[in-house]
Amino acid sequence: MKLIFSSVFESDFAELVGYFQEQAGGSVSSRFENAVCRLLELLVRNPKLGRLRPDLKPDGIRSFVVPGFRNHVIFYRVAGQELCLLRIRFGGMDLPAIFHS
Repeated sequence: MKLIFSSVFESDFAELVGYFQEQAGGSVSSRFENAVCRLLELLVRNPKLGRLRPDLKPDGIRSFVVPGFRNHVIFYRVAGQELCLLRIRFGGMDLPAIFHS
């Protein structure tokens, strides 16, 4: 399984790392980065582990909460042998609005 990082995912991730760095310091920021990396390793091995999200478009989007950061969710799709990372956002957002395609 190959990981594909969308530019939007990369931007979301950088924004969140910066936020944690600014608000809570380097240790929390590092913990967040490590939690995301461990989650991605898990999803590569078990790509259908995330919850299928029929409420979001396009079809096939799955989500998984970042362990230890229960308010932050990774959104991705599985396409053949690729795991396409779409977004990493605060789960309380208006999610259908950010997945409007």
